[in-house]
Amino acid sequence: MPVLHKYKDRADYYILTRIQDNIITFQLTDEGQRRLQEAGIGTGEKFPRALLLDLYRFGEVFTHGTWSCEVIDGHEQTVIVFDLPNDPDPEKMFPSCSACSSINDLHLVEMKKGEHNASILCADCRSKKIATFDTSIPLALLSRAILNRVIAMKEITKLDASVKAYKELLDAEFESKWNAYRKEKVEQSILIEVDAGNQGKLI
Repeated sequence: MPVLHKYKDRADYYILTRIQDNIITFQLTDEGQRRLQEAGIGTGEKFPRALLLDLYRFGEVFTHGTWSCEVIDGHEQTVIVFDLPNDPDPEKMFPSCSACSSINDLHLVEMKKGEHNASILCADCRSKKIATFDTSIPLALLSRAILNRVIAMKEITKLDASVKAYKELLDAEFESKWNAYRKEKVEQSILIEVDAGNQGKLI
């Protein structure tokens, strides 16, 4: 699971987590730091990967690279343990480059050769394939509605596994919000009926 850390020499924070067998460092914007603080997440605490994904999608965290699985802290070597077997949010839920599995500066890319197809590529892979694609959109800017609109407008007929997985993630997030809203409405309706029927008492 992701862990929040604080820099020793300044008031800023960063996040470490394991993705694709690498330890990734996420830098936080001021807004990202504020969101974690408001959620009650303190230095050294683990938190759900779903929250990290949310911060990533809203541009409130960004990557500067990958560390090995052993992190050097001063003169002491510290082995960082992440992603316990009971982690409710597996690392595969996080989007990654379809070519190399990196998560650095991901973009949705429309290939212009042959069929209209789309893929998710990192900065390095985009630079190697820049002559083969037509459209490139930062993944953090893609909401569910925008992704569907881009697919329709560009007449994209083929989505690779990385785009399909990200689209499914956005769809599941959308459904969970509506399900939560419906559940809340049902609970409110039950409370109102109980109160109106004088069968119980609201505290």
